[in-house]
Amino acid sequence: MLTFEKVFSVFSPFLTENGIYEIVSTSHGHTVLEWDSRAQEWISVKLCATPEKLAETLLDDLTGYLEYKATLGRRDLTYDDMAQINAQRQEYIAKLR
Repeated sequence: MLTFEKVFSVFSPFLTENGIYEIVSTSHGHTVLEWDSRAQEWISVKLCATPEKLAETLLDDLTGYLEYKATLGRRDLTYDDMAQINAQRQEYIAKLR
């Protein structure tokens, strides 16, 4: 059974390295906030009422981060980039099980 604690444990390295996401507990569930340091404002807010939704949201955020890291926003992703990103995603998915 997936728990919030397990999701936090699995994604902790990504959240620490990336530094733009904060997760807060609210009365409606955990909320993922994305910070834009240039504009000095929150640019994305996603409510995650279940551990599965939190894992899905963080996996999507991780994917975007890995894509940016691979290209630095200067080129299109190559097939090799996509394969490496998929492999890293699969590692996270395996840890969630």
